[in-house]
Amino acid sequence: MVVPEVLTSIVQLVAVLLNNLTGDLFHFPENTAIDIIKEAGYPVEIHTVTTEDGYILNMHRIPHNGKETSASKGPILLVHGLLLSSADWVVTREKSLAFVLSEAGYDVWLGNNRGNTYSRSHLRLDPVTDRKEFFDFSYHEMGKFDLPAMIDYVLMQTQKTKIPYVGFSEGTTQFWVMASERPEYNEKILLANFWAPVIEMGGATSIPFNLLANVYPIEKIALLTNLYELFPHATVSNKFRALCLLDDKLCSELFSLIGSSNERMPNKAWKAKILENFPAGMSLKQLYHYVQGVRSKVFRPFDYGEDINMEVYGKPEPDPYDFSRFTAPVVLYYGDADIYVNNARLLELAAPQMKNVTEFRVPYLDFNHLDFMYGINIDRLTEETLKNIDAAVGFSGGNI
Repeated sequence: MVVPEVLTSIVQLVAVLLNNLTGDLFHFPENTAIDIIKEAGYPVEIHTVTTEDGYILNMHRIPHNGKETSASKGPILLVHGLLLSSADWVVTREKSLAFVLSEAGYDVWLGNNRGNTYSRSHLRLDPVTDRKEFFDFSYHEMGKFDLPAMIDYVLMQTQKTKIPYVGFSEGTTQFWVMASERPEYNEKILLANFWAPVIEMGGATSIPFNLLANVYPIEKIALLTNLYELFPHATVSNKFRALCLLDDKLCSELFSLIGSSNERMPNKAWKAKILENFPAGMSLKQLYHYVQGVRSKVFRPFDYGEDINMEVYGKPEPDPYDFSRFTAPVVLYYGDADIYVNNARLLELAAPQMKNVTEFRVPYLDFNHLDFMYGINIDRLTEETLKNIDAAVGFSGGNI
């Protein structure tokens, strides 16, 4: 697809959304993550976790597969990507990694980062009346506070000392942050499985992010209009679904633009199911942090500008995250056509700095970013992931 066609699609999409900004002309029944899990015949629990800085996160647990009374292989934690939620680990039903792991005997825990559909609470801040303060976070805070809180909670609830981990996209970015900022958490991870590992996005081919990176005043414009939260589920999801039901071709263009391959794109019915929970919302700062990485090609904490950097970091620019602090064993699962991952930088820059790295190339030339979560025929990916997790659990002798 050439750039003019992409821009045309964006204009058409914006026109559809603007046409319904103030009213909910389109209303559809929704299946939440809890609904999907119950519908599939699995037990589900809701757990609440509070971070050190006061955010209240909801975690969804599938304790066993509905046939067994216990999960014999122990707990595992799955964390979603940007604009996603726990629902995206189960939306493709029997093909979903969460259900594959449950059937294999794991106690599956699904995380939800701050600010998404299921984690919109704080000890003192309200996401509506205090939106500027509430949404003052990026993947840095998710790595420094959210992920450690979720790991500690799972370990405490299950009385284990280590767990396997699977992160998709931003779920890998925040793990790298955690490994650098709080390296003691490496010791709590049996195996980190990184699906579509996103570092700083330098050299990535995503058209939207590259366009944003080249429009420097856009940050100031957005801040002046108080856009601290972007794509909240409650006001955007129905509009995307309406678009997809009205015009499947335009819907497919949208999915292509944000990272689905044409060869593995879900059909119209499945796109509608995905859009029951996607997008799940994000902060403006999350977006800008990645845009900064596209510009600088440096993986580092948020750059506030020299004056504020001196106050926050004590220096004009923040130091890069330290890959060498990543000591947990990790498998990097990557696709050749991923528009958000520069595979050369991933494999030649990041991987050699870590201690125990295995690489797995998904064996399809057209495999793009969202194909990891929504693509048809992802069995090869889930089989490889399960095999690696089983091997890690087996190597530990089950005493984790």
